[in-house]
Amino acid sequence: MLFRFVAVLLMAGLCLGVVHQSTAQNGCNLPLAGRITDHESRQGLAGATVIVQPGQQATQTDADGNFHFHVCPGAYQLEVRFIGYATERAEVRLSSATVRNFQLHPDAVTLRGATVRGERVEAPLPQASGSLTGQALQQTRGQALGEALQKLPGVAAIQTGPSVFKPMIHGLHSNRVAIMNNGVRQEGQQWGQEHGPEIDPFIASDLTVVKGAASVRYGTDAVGGVVLVQPKALRDSAGIGADVNLVGMSNNGLGAVSAAVDGNLRRLPALSWRLQGTLKQAGNTRTPDYRLDNTGFREHNFSAALGWRKDTYGVEAFYSQFNSRLGILSSAIVGNRADLEAAIARGRPAINPGFSYQINRPYQQLQHDLAKLTGFVKTGNGGRLTATVANQRDYRDEYDVIRASSDAGRRNLPQLSYQNYTTTADVVWEHPTLGNFRGSVGLSGTYQFNRYAGGTRQFIPFYTNRTAGAFVIERWQHERLLLEAGLRLDHRDLRTRRLTRGFEIDSSSYYGVERNRFQFWTPSASLGAVYDANVHLTLRADAALVQRAPAANERYSQGVHGGIYEEGYDISRPAGTPPLQPETSYNLGLTATLHDNPRLNGELTVYQNSIDGYIYQVIGAPITTIQGSFLPWRFQQTDAVFRGVDATLDYQLAANWLLNGKAAVIRARNRTLDDYLIYVPADRFELSVRRDWSGQKTARANQFFALVRGTAVRRQTRVPSAEYDPQPAPDGYGLLGAEVGATLRLGGTPVEVSLAGSNLLNERYRDYLNRFRYFADDMGRNVTLRLHIPLNFSPN
Repeated sequence: MLFRFVAVLLMAGLCLGVVHQSTAQNGCNLPLAGRITDHESRQGLAGATVIVQPGQQATQTDADGNFHFHVCPGAYQLEVRFIGYATERAEVRLSSATVRNFQLHPDAVTLRGATVRGERVEAPLPQASGSLTGQALQQTRGQALGEALQKLPGVAAIQTGPSVFKPMIHGLHSNRVAIMNNGVRQEGQQWGQEHGPEIDPFIASDLTVVKGAASVRYGTDAVGGVVLVQPKALRDSAGIGADVNLVGMSNNGLGAVSAAVDGNLRRLPALSWRLQGTLKQAGNTRTPDYRLDNTGFREHNFSAALGWRKDTYGVEAFYSQFNSRLGILSSAIVGNRADLEAAIARGRPAINPGFSYQINRPYQQLQHDLAKLTGFVKTGNGGRLTATVANQRDYRDEYDVIRASSDAGRRNLPQLSYQNYTTTADVVWEHPTLGNFRGSVGLSGTYQFNRYAGGTRQFIPFYTNRTAGAFVIERWQHERLLLEAGLRLDHRDLRTRRLTRGFEIDSSSYYGVERNRFQFWTPSASLGAVYDANVHLTLRADAALVQRAPAANERYSQGVHGGIYEEGYDISRPAGTPPLQPETSYNLGLTATLHDNPRLNGELTVYQNSIDGYIYQVIGAPITTIQGSFLPWRFQQTDAVFRGVDATLDYQLAANWLLNGKAAVIRARNRTLDDYLIYVPADRFELSVRRDWSGQKTARANQFFALVRGTAVRRQTRVPSAEYDPQPAPDGYGLLGAEVGATLRLGGTPVEVSLAGSNLLNERYRDYLNRFRYFADDMGRNVTLRLHIPLNFSPN
């Protein structure tokens, strides 16, 4: 019922947006435009500042000297400023659309000296993208990285219980989504669907998702897209500052504190530093009717950065460590097939625990270290050269359920103790602008291997993975049109060693080591265009061809980890069939963006991604091992196609009233079987209304806001008929959320406070992408309190 209610609200909101846009032409939407030129040459002046009084609206002229405003009828004072020219002022009275041009007179200017600092502004990408920054990012504090990214249309998460979220872009995840942590490709445990990214979201000041293939820039694994986790840039002015975040949640008792301190020395302005750390703990999650046993988690993370930067060169060192202990829902681990079928049929866990922070077996213990050294050199004629070297170590211990009387039980040893080591190196040269051309050439290399602790289970084989790649990206820009073309070639050399077991003729068993080597050359190519149709409309188109070589887990994973049994393709493929082959993606995307309009803004993206040799997992009939009875997840290869639409809409209903709508629809087909694919996101819609009260900045409390949000997810009816799934897809659901907040001035410090509620109606639901949906419901009502405290220790 709620789903229908929210869907109706969304449609009404969209219709209202169209109607109100047309009627707004008679309101405060009068176009005021013009062109700023040099009085002598009549050439347009780019970058001139135009200010409208009253109201303090300001803009800068474009490359041709044009400016554009939307204002109410009335009298205004226009002021035009540009360095090297005398300031011009003029009064205009508006009752209809008006054009007012200015010709500036050159003026002698004597400067005592000035230091101009700026940040690199990246050129627009041909692919659709979305970002979480500022208050939007603040509203996700306390959530896991994959959970926070679901705020962006087209981004979902494949979920294992209430604490593990793996980002999914346009239906693709894991080895097809590259995650760049502070400019370094995250190389953790992406081979497991129940392995969330080992990244502290508090470290980020900007989370960006590039939707669509971006493999030329970020490597062939970025078939589905890229997640960019970017910390705040090191401080570039003298002083010391800090940010403190406090988060508390009612449902699972989560408490989190995260702080970052950064500084820059007045006597040594080239040197900057930052320290950051997070503590987080949560207990058992509560559904509307019961708590989920053993679903708590604990984290302690920290990072440090030190940089030395001059105008023509700079170097930065960065180190971070992520530590987490995650409980696994104990009801999802059963002893035999009858227990498994009973657990699914029961529909809820047999155990009904109270609240507890205690984490028992089964659980995961994780640690991820990242060390990075990067530097750049730039000359006036030679462009800019950037080099980055990084080392990552990822530790994973998995503690399954065992008898306490056993030796491993008494000593609390893990069944799987796995370490992954990765060294990466990247060099990029950005050549100087040549006419309308800009571009870069780069080389990248990766060396990776894994190890197991003695006596523990070997889930994926021992392997060494060497990859080397080279790419070139070139851009041509003229007036409103930007074209981009890129080529990349990678070589992967994967060597595996796997323990095997066989039987002699006399039935005695023997063990051996199977060695294999796989080498592939994988090309990538992309072509994109960005066209500014006018000052408020940008059109994008991109096409890409990408080949991705299979990873070690997709070939040879075998066994139980994290309560799930998985099996690689080369383990279970029928005799006589070829080993796993690279998959080839053909990606197309079109995006239209409305921006900087006074009332209506938004973005619409349509895309298609055809993948030959698509590698994916299906669920087999339950199997029983010595660890218990499980649903096996087996890798398969087929031809597939993903098509979809993402949309987001912002409409200014009235002053300080903002209506926002989002929608994401995706259709995925198995072209070989002429059937649907399993575990594809259901249609998702969201509608919110926000009211802001700005108030006086000097007041004790200001910047009030209130937000109401409805989320509707349809039932996934497009499920495969030819593949086994122990339960049909769950019903669709609707969730109601709300948030209020304000900025309080305490002793001169602006403290941002917000109180947010999710699933306020305590709706009972199960998400199709949650791998524990067979055993339990999702989270019930939750209320979150967030405080953000910026501190400045610099003298005035």
